Amino acid sequence: MKLNHGRFRSLRRQLAALLAIMLLCGVVPAAVPLAAERIDAAPSAKEEPPQSWLLKWSDPAQAAELRGTLVIRRQAEAAVDVVRPAEASADVEAWLRRLRSTPGVEYVHPNGRVHALELSAAQQADDSPPAEAAAGEASALAAAAAPKVAASDPELAKQSYLKQIGALAAWKTVREQTALTIAIVDTGIDLDHPDLKKNLVPGINLIDTDMPPEDNNGHGTSVAGVIAASGNNGIGVSGILWKAKLMPIKALDHNGDGTEQDLGEAILYAVRKQAKIVVLSVGLYRYSPYMQDIVNYAESKGVLLVAAAGNDGQSLEGMAVVKYPAAYSTVLAVGGVKADNSPDLRSNPGTELDLSAAWNVYTTAVGGSYKKEEGTSMAAPQVAAAAALIWASYPKLKTYQVRELLRQTTRNIGQSGFDNRTGYGLLQIDKALSTPVNADGFEPNDTRGTAALLPLNKQISAVLNTGKDIDWYTVEAPYDGKLTMKYQSLTESGAAIPPIRLLHYVNGVQKNTYTTKLASGNAEFTVKKGTQKIGVQFMNSDNGARQPYLLDSSFIMKPDAYESNDQTYEAFALSPRSQTVVGNFHQKADRDWYAITFKQSGTLRLTLEGNTARIDPGLAIQRAGQSLRTYDEESEGQAEISPILTVTPGKYYIRVHNAISSEASPVIGQYTLKINYVPKYDDPNEPNNQYYEGLSIRSGTEYVGVIDSSTDVDWFQLRLTKASQIDLQVFNVPSGKVMQVIAYDKKQQQLFAQKTGSTGKLEVKNKRLPAGVYYFKLTANEPFDKQYYRFKVTVKNAVSGAAAMTEQQLPVSEAGGDEARRMFGMEDPALESRGGPFTKERLLVQ
Repeated sequence: MKLNHGRFRSLRRQLAALLAIMLLCGVVPAAVPLAAERIDAAPSAKEEPPQSWLLKWSDPAQAAELRGTLVIRRQAEAAVDVVRPAEASADVEAWLRRLRSTPGVEYVHPNGRVHALELSAAQQADDSPPAEAAAGEASALAAAAAPKVAASDPELAKQSYLKQIGALAAWKTVREQTALTIAIVDTGIDLDHPDLKKNLVPGINLIDTDMPPEDNNGHGTSVAGVIAASGNNGIGVSGILWKAKLMPIKALDHNGDGTEQDLGEAILYAVRKQAKIVVLSVGLYRYSPYMQDIVNYAESKGVLLVAAAGNDGQSLEGMAVVKYPAAYSTVLAVGGVKADNSPDLRSNPGTELDLSAAWNVYTTAVGGSYKKEEGTSMAAPQVAAAAALIWASYPKLKTYQVRELLRQTTRNIGQSGFDNRTGYGLLQIDKALSTPVNADGFEPNDTRGTAALLPLNKQISAVLNTGKDIDWYTVEAPYDGKLTMKYQSLTESGAAIPPIRLLHYVNGVQKNTYTTKLASGNAEFTVKKGTQKIGVQFMNSDNGARQPYLLDSSFIMKPDAYESNDQTYEAFALSPRSQTVVGNFHQKADRDWYAITFKQSGTLRLTLEGNTARIDPGLAIQRAGQSLRTYDEESEGQAEISPILTVTPGKYYIRVHNAISSEASPVIGQYTLKINYVPKYDDPNEPNNQYYEGLSIRSGTEYVGVIDSSTDVDWFQLRLTKASQIDLQVFNVPSGKVMQVIAYDKKQQQLFAQKTGSTGKLEVKNKRLPAGVYYFKLTANEPFDKQYYRFKVTVKNAVSGAAAMTEQQLPVSEAGGDEARRMFGMEDPALESRGGPFTKERLLVQ
């Protein structure tokens, strides 16, 4: 059956209108935000593990058929095959190991999931001005625009952000850009939206190639409206561009989810179709060598990529960082700013941030409607539209020059210069259109004292103007490690390439130099945490040529103190106690192994957490000779906590890794492994739960034990060959526990009983006993097995005479259990009637 798409879209709009009426009437709970529904419905990576992998050939000529491997798709530009095991029952780990060891294979990377950067219900906040303020803002908007460019769009008053970013003032100069194409890689676009359809060009649906790139989510339609809702058309809102060429590329499904392969294919499609700008309001925390290749390819073709930084700045607090693809050095990373020009704390911070734009917008929605949206997903398209207007004014600029012009013309709203919250500042489109790009916006930086801040993982452009010129930069190393400065000459083709030297200084002392005579080179400097000064200069100061260049900085952490511990046989030995281990993932696919040999049984709980969202803690433990038990249940960036584990004497291995990818790249950040071990003391005297199992004890010997359950009883027996005196002690009883000792003769008749007090000990001294067998029963009010109690009986020669009488040590016969009981007052009715047994204290007062 052939589907009538126009009729289908018309029906869909009618349904959307009906739903809106139902919401207004209270038929459907309007408080349930669409973003929350998407998140609830979106399957997690744990539920849907990657079913395909991205295999990169180092040389396309080496591509060959691989045994046991099904090639799903090829990407010729990136020399990448999308593959999976040919057999569903294949051992995936063995298959991956075989592929990675194949000559010519550069990497095999999981085809992971990417997500539209939507806000959850918890992240959303009403940042819109009250009605009175909105009315005042509308008046300001009308006053700000010259009569000849006043747009007729009736919802313009709700778009206060247009003034905030300088769009209204920019409209006096330029409002259209139809000479280039802007590709929107997202959930598609409402192809029949009356405020968008005139600005659309053909695109593609990568989720279902038989269908048009219709938006069944809403995210892509909102992004499109920010860029180019038709302006001055008497309908709805106005985009920053009144007229434009928007290419919808649907790479995300109805939940806002897609794969890295789809994202890469979308960018490649945009490049093939001659798009000049690609908007990526999507993100994930995992670095991908595949996506890095795609980004590099787009850059080589002169395509500008603009991406959202992410919306987790408040929910993840100090762990939030700029998401990929925004975090790649040549991608324009855009953060969000509130209406009062203060940074929105929900926007992800980081050194990779370039600039910021408005967090709150009013834009197009599916079904031909309009809505308020927020987040860095809405900030990124503002910058993309600004770049399009820049090219309308300066069509010969290179992509790196457009990036620099956008940075150079921002409004500084944070710290002076660059800061991790806003980048170089707030987007100002009017200023970008009226200010020629400065080929070296970091000048004056000719001395170490005037060095310009160079953020990590960002590409900048600058110029050496004369042979004596030197450009100094400050780079902050977050940890000890290796700083790499990538230098790239922008010398015109065919021109001589002058040799360049890079200098590394710390605290005024030169540490290293690097020289290259080629068009590009990587200078690697070993650094300590803190401030580094990097200088760029000609090797020959007599050089008269002007040298423009690009400079990138990247960083890899120094191996932690426990390396090398990448295999079980290299496991770092830890002592059997509670402790905290701080390590890092300094290399690709880093696995850190630890070994603990427990000498006592006990309980063990492990907690693994990272200090950056780019670490997804992966935890595993195994007893030597047994299988590995893994714990990776929480979402990316969240701590993994094992259940309370019972351990017995023996060797145990603990493995930690970054579960964000099976081949995770190095991460700037640390993990903390907390080991909570509570020894459980085994009772060496068991079984001794019955009197006839009582451990035979010796005089003066100290015995230890535990009460490991509420029914546990510990029995000990003492044999006396002659009448003797004994001292009895129980001590080292855990705080809060009360132990009782009851003495019995061989007929199991009770002789005496005593309890420990708050001091955790008791003492019975100089008890005289006839020759015979005696039993001691030890119990406690509550069980304990984390600490030994200590028990000791000392036998002494019997004391005779009056001293013995005063101490209740009366002579008894050898047989004399009964006599001993009588002497202790335990069978005298007369004594019982006077208040109880005949005790030592009672004898003394009488």
